[in-house]
Amino acid sequence: MPLTTNDDSRLDLEQALSSQGAGCSGLEVDEPTQQVVLFRLAGQRFALAGSVVSEILSGEQSVYFIPGLPDTIEGVIHLRGTIESVITLERLLGLEASRSDGMILLVRGDAITTGVRIEQLDDVCDVVISALRPPPETLPEALKPFVGAVIHRDEREAIALLDAQALLSAFQAGQG
Repeated sequence: MPLTTNDDSRLDLEQALSSQGAGCSGLEVDEPTQQVVLFRLAGQRFALAGSVVSEILSGEQSVYFIPGLPDTIEGVIHLRGTIESVITLERLLGLEASRSDGMILLVRGDAITTGVRIEQLDDVCDVVISALRPPPETLPEALKPFVGAVIHRDEREAIALLDAQALLSAFQAGQG
């Protein structure tokens, strides 16, 4: 399948991932698995390792705007006596910005815990480790530092498994 580019001369994420190759088999085998949280951002499918997502909050969670924060920070939430930031990843990942009241994933890294706004939660499931493939070279440049692997669910669908630590480190460093 030939890859096309959008107006910004970047490959569409789904096209880049689908060019990566063959699908994976079902989970009914005795192979090691990894839990993942599947979600959508800017209409595209992504995943985070379940081990870094400590909680999934409803979209009804109050987020309080604080003037003067970078546009990657939506605001803060008050969660059981703790104040946590809520970030939006679209700018960092080079995706079209979308305003969504979707769910919030509470994501932990080495030095930070923050809420990450997502458009839609698709699933929390186990994937066999053998279904994880290296990211394709055709990924858009903005995504390359943040995609740790690609999950192949079938021949037509590949999902970018984001590296939470790389995302949070870039966010802390002020990139995006």
